[in-house]
Amino acid sequence: MIILGIHDGHNASAAVFVEGNLTSAAGEERFSREKHHYGFPFKAVTAVLNDANLSLDDIDHVAMATKTLPPSYFKTRRNATFSIEDYWKEQKEYWYPKLYEGKFPSYTQIFRNHVDNTFFPYDESLIKNETDHEGMWAARVKHACKTLNITADKISVHDHHTCHAYYGYLTCPDAKTKELLVYTMDGGGDGCNGTVSIGRPGEPLEFVSRSSNCNIGRMYRYTTLLLGMRPADHEYKLMGLAAYNNMSNARKAYEVFAETLRVDGLGFNYQVEIEDHFFHFKERLEGLRFDAVAFGVQKRTEELLVEWIKNGVVKTGLQNVVMSGGVAQNIKANKLIWEQDGVESLFIPPGPGDESISIGAALAAIVEQGEIKSVEPVLNGYFGISYDDDAVRIAIKKYADSNSFEVEPMCCKKVAGYLAKGDVVARFDTKSMEFGARALGNRSIIADPRNPEVIHTINKLVKMRDFWMPFAPSILEERVDDYLINPKSIDARYMAIGLDSTELGKQHLAAGLHPFDRSARPQIVRKQDNEEYYDLISAFEAITGVGAVLNTSFNIHGEPIVCSPNDALDTFSRCGIKRLIIGDYLISKA
Repeated sequence: MIILGIHDGHNASAAVFVEGNLTSAAGEERFSREKHHYGFPFKAVTAVLNDANLSLDDIDHVAMATKTLPPSYFKTRRNATFSIEDYWKEQKEYWYPKLYEGKFPSYTQIFRNHVDNTFFPYDESLIKNETDHEGMWAARVKHACKTLNITADKISVHDHHTCHAYYGYLTCPDAKTKELLVYTMDGGGDGCNGTVSIGRPGEPLEFVSRSSNCNIGRMYRYTTLLLGMRPADHEYKLMGLAAYNNMSNARKAYEVFAETLRVDGLGFNYQVEIEDHFFHFKERLEGLRFDAVAFGVQKRTEELLVEWIKNGVVKTGLQNVVMSGGVAQNIKANKLIWEQDGVESLFIPPGPGDESISIGAALAAIVEQGEIKSVEPVLNGYFGISYDDDAVRIAIKKYADSNSFEVEPMCCKKVAGYLAKGDVVARFDTKSMEFGARALGNRSIIADPRNPEVIHTINKLVKMRDFWMPFAPSILEERVDDYLINPKSIDARYMAIGLDSTELGKQHLAAGLHPFDRSARPQIVRKQDNEEYYDLISAFEAITGVGAVLNTSFNIHGEPIVCSPNDALDTFSRCGIKRLIIGDYLISKA
């Protein structure tokens, strides 16, 4: 059975499973070069099928994620096209009149500058109005049938949070051997924003709680906007900023959040009922320091998640926790969760946000077909796409002559020497692309992690990150205990979980730690997961004694992570980085 999983909302993606095994998966933004791409992932579908040596004719079933999506978001491609100003406008000109004045403003009229029907390939005769999600679903099915050359009886749709849950559950390395306590949490999808379920080896999930009041993601999203940053995009900036304040200075901001949402067993309710999160917080946070607000929302997020998950551990007796959904990307909260006495392990899969619900939809379809036992947990975070040497050489030829690049065979020892001397190096591996927003060495910019000055160098050359934001370390598996405090041996291969650093870690990983609290969001590198990257770090260790490198994603600020050899050479040619590993080649600027 060959199943194609599709997510056509924001952060659209595609995945292909063959006989229960994930063969390839990728986000559409990597190919469209539009961050948070909204809409049908045609290029990703083509890429994952090609990667699996399959064609459209080979597809037995299509599993789509999320039934309830409004036409207005497809029309405007909201998450992909909106600026910070647009999100403010959305609140003031759409939501405020609708919630407080009893009016019915037109979303597509307000944002008519974003409406381009060339990006709306759906049958509008099926859609009654801009909020008609049922009509939109019919149009989505018709479009999928036409695009994929299939009939509607081959398409199934799966609940948003069921997709999140199955992605976390069935990609977990312990899925076949242990009972798992599975949590999902995000801003919302299909009328829900938080679930708790039990995963038993070889059995479908047993959902024990569903909530539409798990508004942690919503609270965080609107606070991000109130601080002048892009919601559903820049939440990680608030998380990084929060460490620079404390309760003694930020109590007023914290209390604004603490007086609203609270945990109620395995669900949530409100201590103080509010009409709307954005305007409620806007009024009460006005005049408070930006870092106090960041501390307040992060602190309350941590408290809510820890209490919610502890309640589940107590109620079920299960201690092996899995988290999926956008809020599962809160690294600081995840650190506190795994540190709880009742938690034995914590697993967060690569790319736990909406980019992975194409995978979750395919898994849900496999489960519905009674084939859950055929599913194997994923081995690592590299889900595809691969490129051959011809593609690399064509890209090099295109850019090398006009840019005076020097091309030579890749040599780990030579590159390690450059890193040890302070050079910043981009790395593009042709065998497989990592999945999700975290670069795991195959689409990365790497550097010596000892010297904090390299942070400014990278920012000046390419990244332009906010001054308070940390980079991350990629650490050899054998050196974890030297650098990190991880008494429970938490699986930290995907930059999804926070860990404290040791004294040696503070020395060797200085540039890859949070500048204030010296914690890390590491990628633990195992040889069996990525041999070439492991060997490069080992070569650096042989020269310096440091078994790690600083790692950040290979992209120019505001652009998606590079995907193809052409993207890699294009980005390399436009930024200040002087050396690029691409496949078997090392390219240097003259």
